[in-house]
Amino acid sequence: MYGEVDIEIDVEFGDTDALGRLQVGPPADHLCHIQALRMRASTPDDTLGSLETIEGGSVKLLEHQVDAAHRALFEMDGRALLADEVGLGKTIEVGMILKEMHYRDVQGSVLILTPAQLAKQWQTELRTKFKLSFVCNYDDAFEGFGAHDRIIASIDTAKSERHRAMVLRRAWDVLVLDEAHYIKNEATDRFDLIEEMDYRYGFFLTATPIQNELTDLYNIISLLRPGLFGTRESFQRRYVDSEQQGLANEPDLHRLLDRVMIRNRRVDTDIDFTDRIVDTRTFAPSAREMQLYEAVSEYVSASYERDRGQKLVLMMLQKEVVSSPAALRQTVSKRLADNPGSASRSQLTRIMQMCDEIEQPTKQRRLLEIIDEAQASVAKGRVIVFTQFRPTQAQIVDRLVTGDHLVHTFHGGHTSAEKEEIVGRFESTGGVLVATDAMSEGRNLQSCNVLVNYDLPWNPMRVEQRIGRVHRIGQDRDVYIFNLALRGTVEEYVLERLYDKIDLFQQTVGGLSEILSRLQSGDGGFEDAVFERLVNADTAIDLQNDFEAMAIDLEEHQELAERVGAFNSEVFADFDLGV
Repeated sequence: MYGEVDIEIDVEFGDTDALGRLQVGPPADHLCHIQALRMRASTPDDTLGSLETIEGGSVKLLEHQVDAAHRALFEMDGRALLADEVGLGKTIEVGMILKEMHYRDVQGSVLILTPAQLAKQWQTELRTKFKLSFVCNYDDAFEGFGAHDRIIASIDTAKSERHRAMVLRRAWDVLVLDEAHYIKNEATDRFDLIEEMDYRYGFFLTATPIQNELTDLYNIISLLRPGLFGTRESFQRRYVDSEQQGLANEPDLHRLLDRVMIRNRRVDTDIDFTDRIVDTRTFAPSAREMQLYEAVSEYVSASYERDRGQKLVLMMLQKEVVSSPAALRQTVSKRLADNPGSASRSQLTRIMQMCDEIEQPTKQRRLLEIIDEAQASVAKGRVIVFTQFRPTQAQIVDRLVTGDHLVHTFHGGHTSAEKEEIVGRFESTGGVLVATDAMSEGRNLQSCNVLVNYDLPWNPMRVEQRIGRVHRIGQDRDVYIFNLALRGTVEEYVLERLYDKIDLFQQTVGGLSEILSRLQSGDGGFEDAVFERLVNADTAIDLQNDFEAMAIDLEEHQELAERVGAFNSEVFADFDLGV
C-alpha cells in the first residue's frame, strides 16, 4: 500500500517514481535516507492534485469515480482491476488516473488497448474530457507502436504479426486494457500478448470479470498481479468447491481481491438511472414497397448462391431496401456501373426503376407523425433520428425542411470542428438531429430524451450504442425510444423475434456482451447469423422457423448470462469496496 516503505541502504534521496514514491539508487548517506523515508511515510503525497483541473470542465466527477482513481494509484501501487458494473464510468476513472500522472509530469509511454470498435471513442473521451491527446491506430498519423508515446489501439492490431514485435520490444510505463474479460482464456494470442508485455503500471477494465467460471478471474488477475493467487491448481483447490457451483474460503478470496480489484455497484451509488420507454411501430409497406423488397431479396439470395464473396454488398442491399429507395438506388447504380457486362443487369435495372416508382416511403410518412407527437411534449422539441445510410438521411432531411422543421445533420463526412458545432447548435436551439451511426460513439447527448431508430442495425450492440448517447449518467428524464419497421421484412424478424427475446431495449451493454459473446460465428457474428438465415431459407415458413430457432438460442444464452451474473454476485457478495 502507498506509504508503506521498505527501507534499503541504496535508496537515493529525492529520486521518486511517477507517483511520488522513492526509488532505489546508488549508495549515499544511509542515516539521511532513513530520515527522509520516514518523513515521506508519515506525510505521503497521495492527494489527487489534478482534480481542480478537471472539475468544472466537460465532465462531472462522481464520488465513486474519484475514490476508484485514488485507490488504484495510491493503495494498489498503480496496478488495479477496475470492475465497476456497466454504466458507472470506468473510462472516466482511467481518465482521472492518466490525468493525475500527467499532472505529476510523467512523460513516459502509455498504451491503451481496446476492442476495435471502441478505440476512437476512447480517443474522443480522453481528448474532450481530460485534454489528453493520444494517437489512434486508425489515424492517418499513426506510424507504428514505436513512433508515439501515447497510443490507443485495438488489441487485435497490437497482437498482429505486423506489430507484435514492436509492442513487446518497448517497456511501457502504463498499460490500460479495456474489456479485460476478452483475455480470460490463457490459450489465446491476446492472453499471450499481455503476458509477454513489459509495463510498469497497469489498469484493466471489465464489468464482467467472471463470465463462465471463477478461473476467468484468476487468469485476468494473474496477468495484472502475477503470483497473487498462487498457481492455477492451488487457486482451484482453495476457492472453488468440488462441484464448481459455489465458493470456498470467501473471506480469504475477498481479502486478496481487495488488494487489486475495485468494484462499485449501481445500488451502492447515488446515481438514479431513468427509465426507458420503448414504442415499436411496425407498418404495412405499400404494394410497391413490398414488390421492391421481394425483388431485392430474390436477387440477393440468387447472387449469394453463385458467389459468396459478394456477401458484404449483398448484405448492404438487404438492409437498404428497408431503409429507403434512395439508399438502395445509389448502391444498385454503382453496382451497374462497376459491372457493365453483368448477367444480372436487367434485374438490377428493374430494381432501380422500382425505386423511382416509390414517391414517399411509408416509414418517412410515419416518422413525421412521431416527430410532431414528440415535439409537442418535450423540452425544445429535441429528437434524434438514427439511420445507417447517408442517402436515407438526405431524404429525411429534405422532407423535414419542407415541413418547416428545424433540422441538424450529423454524419462521418463532417470534420471534428463541424461535429462539435452541429451538436452545440442542436443542444442550444433544439429541433431534429438526423444522424448516421457516426454519432453512435463518443457523444453524450443527455439534453435529448427522444430517439428514433428509423432503420435497425442487425447487431444489437450498435442499437445499444445509439441509445447510450442519451440514456447515460447525467440523463434526468425518462428516455423514449421509437423503433420503425416494415411488416413482413427482415426488420420485423430481427425486431420481434430476436430483439424481443433478449429484451434488447432494457439490456445494458454488459448484458448484451455476455449474451452475444456466446453467439459469435466468425468476424460478422450476429449480423452473419441473420444474413445466412435470410438467404438460405427456401420458403417464408422456413425463414420463420429459422429465426425462431435463433431466438431460442438467444434465450438459452441469456439464461446462461443470468446464471453467470448470479455467480458473479456470489463471488463479490460482501466484497469490501473500500468506500
